[in-house]
Amino acid sequence: MSAPVPVVLPRLSAGGPIRVGVLVSATGANLSTLIDLARRQPETVEVCLVASHGTTVKALQVARDHGIEAWPGDFDEQCGLASAATDAASRAEYRRRARLWHDGLSRRLRRWEDQHGDLDLIVLAYHRWIEGDLLDRYRGRIINQHPGDLSALDDAGRRVLVGRDPVRTAIGLGYATTRTSCFLVDESQDGGAVLCQGPPVSTAGRAATPEDAWEQELRQKEASDRPCLEWTVLAYAAGRLALTTDRHADGSPVVAVDGQATALGGWRIDHV
Repeated sequence: MSAPVPVVLPRLSAGGPIRVGVLVSATGANLSTLIDLARRQPETVEVCLVASHGTTVKALQVARDHGIEAWPGDFDEQCGLASAATDAASRAEYRRRARLWHDGLSRRLRRWEDQHGDLDLIVLAYHRWIEGDLLDRYRGRIINQHPGDLSALDDAGRRVLVGRDPVRTAIGLGYATTRTSCFLVDESQDGGAVLCQGPPVSTAGRAATPEDAWEQELRQKEASDRPCLEWTVLAYAAGRLALTTDRHADGSPVVAVDGQATALGGWRIDHV
């Protein structure tokens, strides 16, 4: 029996640059990486649309400064704050409202695409959980940058550096380096297929304090985030990325690059 053929990650537009939408929450560092990549390789990448859950997110102005359509949002007004959901009932209600809000964003995106053409890829630089129609609509076409090494597993095969503050967690656990992982978003918490990892950044001299962790993350943004995101988007645009039916120890699909299966972590960039 022949081995199963890896399924190449989809893109909808035929020919021309890959059309990218970006969901943003902060200063726009990853958005700026994509804009710069599109400036250098306009035949390969086009940043078409930027949307946020908030109104004062700095990344929205980054988009506007480059002539990119930018949508502010009213997520907190409609859904409340996750920190205020302190029991099971309030957490369930917050999750229900968040799903409805993102379903609304999905409908708005659908209307926009009907007028302007399909988006091939959604890139998250985004601090909200996505479920429902939005995730279903872009399944296999939505990626997230995570400031932790998602190939680090515990003895039970679970990812160690998931959730909030993975850089501080890594320093506290004695990791010699931190690195950025770019993965396909699914229903799990940072559990999707890892496509690429950026170069490792030394933690030497750092303590597990908020201040040191933030300084480490700032170094990582430039040294690991940028090359990781650039490689992933270009590989996606070129049709180099695929998923196989095999699974890693953590249950995530094995990623193939150029038809060759990779270890957990996907394509690893060890040097810039």
